[in-house]
Amino acid sequence: MARQTARRVVLVAAVVVLAVMAGILFGAFRGNSTGFFRIGDYRPRPPALANRDVFVFPNQAGYDGQYYLALALDPALRNPGTLQTLDHPQYRCRRILFPLLGRALGLGQPGLIPYAMLLLNIVAAIMLVWLVARWWQIGGGSGWGGLLVLSVLGIWEVLALTTTDLMSTTLFVAALYALRLERPAFAALALALAALTREVMLLYWLAMLGGLAVSRQWRSLRWIVWAGLPAIAWNFYVLRHIPAGAGGNVVQILFGLPGVGWLEKGQEVVAGGLNGKNLFELMVFLSFLAVLGALLANLWRLRAVRAVWPAAAVALLLAAMFLCAKFFLLNYYLDYSRVFQDLFVLLVLNLGFTAARRYPAYAVLCLAGISSVAFLLHYTLGVI
Repeated sequence: MARQTARRVVLVAAVVVLAVMAGILFGAFRGNSTGFFRIGDYRPRPPALANRDVFVFPNQAGYDGQYYLALALDPALRNPGTLQTLDHPQYRCRRILFPLLGRALGLGQPGLIPYAMLLLNIVAAIMLVWLVARWWQIGGGSGWGGLLVLSVLGIWEVLALTTTDLMSTTLFVAALYALRLERPAFAALALALAALTREVMLLYWLAMLGGLAVSRQWRSLRWIVWAGLPAIAWNFYVLRHIPAGAGGNVVQILFGLPGVGWLEKGQEVVAGGLNGKNLFELMVFLSFLAVLGALLANLWRLRAVRAVWPAAAVALLLAAMFLCAKFFLLNYYLDYSRVFQDLFVLLVLNLGFTAARRYPAYAVLCLAGISSVAFLLHYTLGVI
């Protein structure tokens, strides 16, 4: 019965995700799949797309998806023009798994690779729903709880912009799920792949090691300790062989003293006045403050549950990172709502335990859902 429910949940998720993607494709991009990569005209176009019909956003720098598309088209950087399309070559090349899989699935063909990368994120979104549904069922809850992750704004942003965040989140949740099933080898593999998808997962890895040690889950710890090594080796290779570019140190750009970015964000919201864009920014930022409170409160309530500790350690890491985020990161909702989307995903996972306080968390997820619907309506209409 539980597996049948999980299959139904997956079917609903697939219908919703595919319908939304089709709406964006034909509503915002006039059927051109390259629109999902938000290619701007400030940088050169990827050489492999020079003679192809590309959906370009005029007078814009574009967004991160264009860089991963460039890497998927030329992962070995054989064409010197590929480096010129990247804003932070080292930073982008660390996140190699997503573009590599896109190239493999697209058979190396420039016309197929964009569709392959879209498909990867669609599958990741559906798999995430399935993993959360099974997580809830293990705790005695309803598998329909898996659909709650579709309220998370960051997930829809990644689907619309084709970045690496969704795949890394799904692999991270797969690692937590495997740990809960006491299959640490699978957990280590999923976490290793997550770290090759997005380098910040190395911090998740360290946090999970701490959580496993504190909760004395020694068997799992012996496997997870190896999970970060492939990504560490890859990062050393990138730092040694790939030019840094002119963008500067990404960590110094994005993070600083605790709370300063929050204060500057508050000042910006107050100064911005009452308009639609400013009110939306305020709603998104308040939803993140609310999810921090709901998540930390539930983690304290569930502190006696050993299965919670690896996720709790990551939640504390993300809370510290969000507290130290500079205004540069908090200035635009598309940035921080993707980077910290796992706060919402972790909250949904925590709700799978019967001891969790659900109603305050449901209110937070409702606010997130309103943000997601507003984003999708505007994006589909081509307003954002």
